[in-house]
Amino acid sequence: RRRKIERIKIKLEEAGIGGAGDVIKEHDEVVERDQFLTHELEDVNLAMKSLESMIIDLKDKLDVEFKTGIDKINTEFQRFFALMFGGGTAYLSVIVEKPRKRRGIEEDMEFEDENDVEEHFEQGIDINVSLPQKKVRELAMLSGGERSLTSIALLFAMSQVNPPPFLVLDETDAALDEANSRRYGDMISALAERSQLILITHNRETMGRAGVLYGVTMAGDGVSKLLSVKFDEAVAVAK
Repeated sequence: RRRKIERIKIKLEEAGIGGAGDVIKEHDEVVERDQFLTHELEDVNLAMKSLESMIIDLKDKLDVEFKTGIDKINTEFQRFFALMFGGGTAYLSVIVEKPRKRRGIEEDMEFEDENDVEEHFEQGIDINVSLPQKKVRELAMLSGGERSLTSIALLFAMSQVNPPPFLVLDETDAALDEANSRRYGDMISALAERSQLILITHNRETMGRAGVLYGVTMAGDGVSKLLSVKFDEAVAVAK
């Protein structure tokens, strides 16, 4: 029996295992580590459930905010569109495309599990316009100038949902004729009620809507000079 015990001790030593005390110590450490990891796993599961609940709440909130934002944009879009075209209707509508199959990361692999394929719905925005005294109701049927005016009206409407303190517009009226320039000026005046505007333009009608006009001129000495005119003071001086 002693020889058998000695042989077992030799085998334990060859396997890298010390005495009984070391084995018990290692067992206690493993048990403690297992309990720690079990606790950590429970925390991870709780955090995962909390994140899933947060994702659902955020998705619902985003959907509500998105629909509310579309309604606000439509209100302003209609106002600016009517100013630009002298009437008509314009609004945005949310469209949902037909579901299509979307594959995972390994979509280029020759063999793929069918369970990895999921249906995905894509949402988009459709622009609906109706010009006054015209039967045109599709954006694609408008002329280039009419599409430009519609785009300007939509951009102005989007900026008014959360009005910024100031806006910089660089030659947005460059392609407009005189009649459309007057309508553009009406939109600029409406936009200036809620934001301060800085416009870069060569359009006479747009410059006439400004409060302060800045320009660069060159005298006979070839030196460029910056000039500024306040229209209120200029009118008083002219009188």
